[in-house]
Amino acid sequence: MRIVISGIPIDVQKKNIKNMHLQVKPPDGHVVISAPKSVDDKAIEAYARTQISFIKRSIAKFQDQPRASKRQYVSGETMYIWGKPYYLVFKPDSQKNSFTIQNQNVILAMNSKSTVKQRESYVREEYRKMLKSAIEKRLPLWEEKTGLKCDSWQTKYMITKWGACNTEKRKLWFNLQLAQKAPQCLDYIILHELTHLITRKHNATFTSYLDRYMPKWREIRKTLNDSRLDYYEAHDESPLQKLINRVRYDDIKDAALAYLRNAQVGTDERIETSDVTLENVTHIMQQVDGIIGFDVIVSCAVERSATTKSYFIEKWLRIHCQVTIGIELDGFRIIRIGDCDSLGEDEPEKLSGELVPIISRDQFDEEAEKFLLRYCPEALQHPMRVPIYNIAEDLMGLTIIDNVNLSDELTYLGTIVFDDGNIFDSHRKLLIRNAKRGTVYLDPRVTYERSVGTLRTTLAHECFHWYRHQPYHALMKMIGARDSIGRAIQCEINAKTTNSAKWKAVDWMEWQAKGIAPKILMPAKTVREKADSLLSAYGGAAVANAEAYESVIDTLKSLYDVSRHAAKARLIELGYPKAEGAYPFIDGHYLHRYSFDDNCLAKNQTFIISYADLFKAYSFDKVFRRLLNKHQFLYIDGHLVLNRKKYITSDVKTGKATLTEYALSHIDECCLIFTKGYSYQSKYQGVRYYVQFMHSLPLQEGQVEYYFEMNAHNRSLLQQIQEGKQRALKLRRYPGSFAETLVALQKERHLSNQQLSEASLVGIKTIQRIRNDEDYQPTVQTVLGLCVGLKLPPPDAKMFFEKSDCKLNAMKYEGYAYECILASCSENSIFEINEMLEKSGIKPLGSDPELSYSNYQRKTKSG
Repeated sequence: MRIVISGIPIDVQKKNIKNMHLQVKPPDGHVVISAPKSVDDKAIEAYARTQISFIKRSIAKFQDQPRASKRQYVSGETMYIWGKPYYLVFKPDSQKNSFTIQNQNVILAMNSKSTVKQRESYVREEYRKMLKSAIEKRLPLWEEKTGLKCDSWQTKYMITKWGACNTEKRKLWFNLQLAQKAPQCLDYIILHELTHLITRKHNATFTSYLDRYMPKWREIRKTLNDSRLDYYEAHDESPLQKLINRVRYDDIKDAALAYLRNAQVGTDERIETSDVTLENVTHIMQQVDGIIGFDVIVSCAVERSATTKSYFIEKWLRIHCQVTIGIELDGFRIIRIGDCDSLGEDEPEKLSGELVPIISRDQFDEEAEKFLLRYCPEALQHPMRVPIYNIAEDLMGLTIIDNVNLSDELTYLGTIVFDDGNIFDSHRKLLIRNAKRGTVYLDPRVTYERSVGTLRTTLAHECFHWYRHQPYHALMKMIGARDSIGRAIQCEINAKTTNSAKWKAVDWMEWQAKGIAPKILMPAKTVREKADSLLSAYGGAAVANAEAYESVIDTLKSLYDVSRHAAKARLIELGYPKAEGAYPFIDGHYLHRYSFDDNCLAKNQTFIISYADLFKAYSFDKVFRRLLNKHQFLYIDGHLVLNRKKYITSDVKTGKATLTEYALSHIDECCLIFTKGYSYQSKYQGVRYYVQFMHSLPLQEGQVEYYFEMNAHNRSLLQQIQEGKQRALKLRRYPGSFAETLVALQKERHLSNQQLSEASLVGIKTIQRIRNDEDYQPTVQTVLGLCVGLKLPPPDAKMFFEKSDCKLNAMKYEGYAYECILASCSENSIFEINEMLEKSGIKPLGSDPELSYSNYQRKTKSG
């Protein structure tokens, strides 16, 4: 049983004892309460609350222990031997492992492909040899000096203490790390543990013995305790390892001892006793439906006795166990047991320590095929609509409810329930009361705010959770994790963090389900067959144009009953790059289709970029910023296109800048290529102001991120731009002041104050004041609005802005966004630009609130 007090998990063990006992165990402060069987749970919880201050102090003590940084066992690291520092020199050697001291260096020779774990194990064994040799010399001297003798001793790698004494067996233990400390530290620990043979406690008798035989023992103890213990990661412990409770540990220990005794049958030796230490839990996998198998690795300090003498050896065993998946993990059983090499390298696990499947992106199609092979094998034979509702209700036994709003703003599309109880959102608001295990909740707004295809994909998403992620939830319930974790997965549109290194188990399960669900509805084999058949009518995949691909996408959309976006993405995934030009979708709307050379795009490349990613690239990529500042590219319809009349025109009705028909037919001739990645693995992570920038932007569905790379295509485009034409729009000289320049620009363009106000969203009174009052200081947004209203080319806009004495470099990431506007949006209207800015959380251009984009949009709709 486990309880949680003040956020601290406490394991409770009921035994045949009279009183309650509380322990805070090393190395990370694991709390255990032992209680009589007759005491009820409320009394135990009340007792724990009275001890909470002691528990917190004890945990803090363990966390505050100084520890060395994690070693990689590479050349240049410092190693200590008997208190002296040595520089480690690693030499690759495939013939023989060796550990030698040469002057101030330690030479470690091992195979170049050896892992950190293998090197660490080998170095520890070398420390063990040194320590044993020293103990064999020093222990007899102290025994003779004090008159105290132990029956046996052993070395062991310990995490939080330097030594130990079993007074009943008169056995001493010494930490391997003592070989790193000064020799007097070993002497002190030998004397310390020998003295415990007289008294277990650190009482007056104990200290008088130490004073008598080592007067300066307090100084040595301080030196030892102030020195660093080895690196330890508390979170490295597997949650499954925590399932090995006292009862299961006793079963494992008994099985290990029985195995060791059976190995001695027919010899004169016999096993007297053994200390069994749980080292790790590995090779976790769901071998068959409903069964989790895993190997428990244990080290046994075995005492063997023959007719004349006894001796100790260290034996490592691998014990294969199984548990049954249900609402909890029960039915623990030991299947087999065998010897194990302590230095051996474990194979990759199929499940993590939290029982989350370990699946790479390359395995998504394979996982989807396994799902269909079990629930709908005919979908792998010929193109068809996968009956995901029938699979969920009839074959998986799930109940589907689609009349509950799961969030205020459609943050959650669906939820799958693994255990009965109430379901809360991230703000602890009650979403579902008395939810039942095996229930799928689908937000009803998905149907009319998204599409039927999105609803089916969401259901496939929840089905995969039920198919592959039940073990995790059973484990969370067993170890007493928070109810919201062990009870349900609430499927969010976007990840909670953009940094995959910080993802938790739930984040990884969401990532898996999100990637595999579309592949369940559109199996790779049948989609390829159908796509090739359809494209053959247009001369094949390489010849078909964007219009042909749009027709194929519409057919696949109807056949598989998925969204248009999902059908297009599936085609691109399966090796049809020209589908990229069909139904281009960016910033919430479709663009005009475009065509390009078949070999132009590599995997995960595109010709479009969202305005949010445009601002991001300009802010954090210096190469991209320098490129735009040359004023040779303009941002038109989601593309960065060469600023040439051949490629850019204006819509006759709206006056909006758009791409010419020629440009749309030859997009690779005039537009930059961008790489498609994921924001949770952003290339900009760690860059200054990146976090603030991301907080100001709306999350993008799917966490797709487009970024610039100087690839071969982009480099060839730049070669077309002659160096002498960087200032093709020559900077003309206007009268000196900002006010005089504004007057001259209006006169040249035949713009009245009224016309300029409408084009710039700057109020008429503000324009008049700028023209008449040279001391008036306009805002950055006002000046930029005037640049847009005057339609100033980038060089002229830069000149005009500099005369205003406004500064952009002090505005952090907002300043970069404004600079990007000056450099690439001279052909866009003020309303287009302000739409981009407002949706990015950046203050729009202009000075008149009544003329903002939001108000303009409302007035347009009402009109």
